[in-house]
Amino acid sequence: MRFNVPQFIDIEDTIIGPLTLKQFFLLIGGGLVIVFLWWLFELWFVLLIGVPLALVLAAAILIKINGRPLTKVFSAWFKYWINPRFYIWKKR
Repeated sequence: MRFNVPQFIDIEDTIIGPLTLKQFFLLIGGGLVIVFLWWLFELWFVLLIGVPLALVLAAAILIKINGRPLTKVFSAWFKYWINPRFYIWKKR
């Protein structure tokens, strides 16, 4: 009896064009936040907040470091600084 073994189990599926589902929702969420800012505030404030927000979201969607998405790199960095670290030295 033969079974098909999945080949690429560590690669996320691309759902919408070259974007994964997480990347697509980040893109939609960032766009909605910028539209919400546009609706509530004046142009100078939207540009002051919206442009850096769009750049950060574009970096989070597109940049990978050592094959890991930038969101996972930032979450690992944040957990490293938040969790307590104990270093125990045992002399042998």
